Amino acid sequence: MDQGNRDKDLSKVIEAGKRKSGSGPKDGQKGKPKGPRSDFLQIGPETPGYKLVQIIFERAVGEGLPSTDLADHLGIAPSTLSHLKTGRRVASSLGRDVIERFAEWLNYPVLAVMILAEQVHLGDFYSPQNDLDRAIDRALQFMADDPEWGGMMPKDLEGASTHMKLWSVWMYERATKTRLITGGIDYLDLLKSMDEFRGEYPKQQ
Repeated sequence: MDQGNRDKDLSKVIEAGKRKSGSGPKDGQKGKPKGPRSDFLQIGPETPGYKLVQIIFERAVGEGLPSTDLADHLGIAPSTLSHLKTGRRVASSLGRDVIERFAEWLNYPVLAVMILAEQVHLGDFYSPQNDLDRAIDRALQFMADDPEWGGMMPKDLEGASTHMKLWSVWMYERATKTRLITGGIDYLDLLKSMDEFRGEYPKQQ
């Protein structure tokens, strides 16, 4: 399977994991999203790294592979999988060695698994923080000077967090097909899907 097909498959997995309109608990009600994708997990989408855990157990269930056999195949402790399933441990805290074992078993790039585990974020795809701050300021000024888009920029964006500024620049780049900040690599579509997913299911504090 080539890189392009793997990225498409990952995007499909992200889309498949979203709650569909009209399903699940209504406003004011409690509960988890309904459907087979959550039947074997004791954690909810608000858990950091939920998407990776969902993919792992969904595949294991689909292949009829018990957790003990999967742990033995991966060379990790069965308790690691058990703790991921119950929330005693979150995927965002997994060590590099476990991430690499999951990547090999899923046949995903290691970076993709780190994104799904929410160990990698949008700012990680750019140059060091100081350079990124200056690049963001230049990009925001360019956006403000845009005769079509500048008038729609929120006035309070200047005082927003670096992540919010970077997200705004990224969205402008996508909408206008203009690259304002160099250094970004592939996987931006996957990151967008993860940010949208996390927006729907905020992390628990």
